[in-house]
Amino acid sequence: MSGLKEYFREKAGEDICILNHCGHRGIKRRFAVAGFVAFLVGVISFLSCYYSFQMLFDNIWMAIPVSLLFAWIVNNIYEVLLTTLSKPVLNIRYQGVIKHLSLSLRLGFIIFFAVFVSKPLEALIFEPQLSAQVERLKASEINNAEKQLLERSARRIEELQASIRHKQLLNYPTDQIQPIVTELNQLHNDNAEALERIEFVVHRADYFVQRLQLLISGGKFSWSWIFTLLVVVLFLLPVYLKTKVNVDNPYFKDKKTVYEKIVLDHYRQFKEHRYEIFNGKYHVETTVLEQYTDAPFNTIRKVEQRDFKNQDDFLNRLYS
Repeated sequence: MSGLKEYFREKAGEDICILNHCGHRGIKRRFAVAGFVAFLVGVISFLSCYYSFQMLFDNIWMAIPVSLLFAWIVNNIYEVLLTTLSKPVLNIRYQGVIKHLSLSLRLGFIIFFAVFVSKPLEALIFEPQLSAQVERLKASEINNAEKQLLERSARRIEELQASIRHKQLLNYPTDQIQPIVTELNQLHNDNAEALERIEFVVHRADYFVQRLQLLISGGKFSWSWIFTLLVVVLFLLPVYLKTKVNVDNPYFKDKKTVYEKIVLDHYRQFKEHRYEIFNGKYHVETTVLEQYTDAPFNTIRKVEQRDFKNQDDFLNRLYS
């Protein structure tokens, strides 16, 4: 059971090493729940992709591997987004518009994936109602195709029928009328065969895109958006669980300590390496100019300590 909880915590997009060493059980359970929801997102992503590709390919052995691939891609992108939406523990330089724009873009991607996954599932859940609508669409398309076939051949049929009547009135020999009758019958047979092929293709088609269009267009299926909203809430739930945590929690304190140490150690190594290159190799005395008091985080700019005089002070000093 502990291994399963650790697996779910890993899927929450947090630092699993720090989290495992954290003694706060509440924060562990919270991130385990977030990871479990992320796992559910992967499952419903597979179900959505499987229904979509099974409708498109009409072959279960083709649909399963392709569905696994697409669900794996969606779930990995989703987990990366969850990782970027972890509560920041280091000081952030960029605030305001840039921060909110970045957050909006990432949340927008999550909502997009939620709607993308939700609609095929809705088509699966509401399949009986959609099938009745689709049958009406198929019947309408068959009727339209039949009308188009008749319209395209109507003029030729009228010409052939008029020619037959004309020759019969003038008592033409049968051998001169028969070719026209044969052509007329062939034209009727061609129309019948074309209509049969159209009916075969239309009845075999799954109308998957049309099913999604019916769901999106609203009308009779407007209430399906409630299911979409529930899926969006499910996708955003781990974000809520991860961000609505007090930064004074022991996990975030440990995380901040570790991350600050990593940054400061790398910054110190950078300055030492720079000193070795310039002072050791080229014998040039250099220093790193730091314009912030909290380098290398660079969030608090140094206050200018020099006392700048005005123009009158300059003139008084010049002519004194």
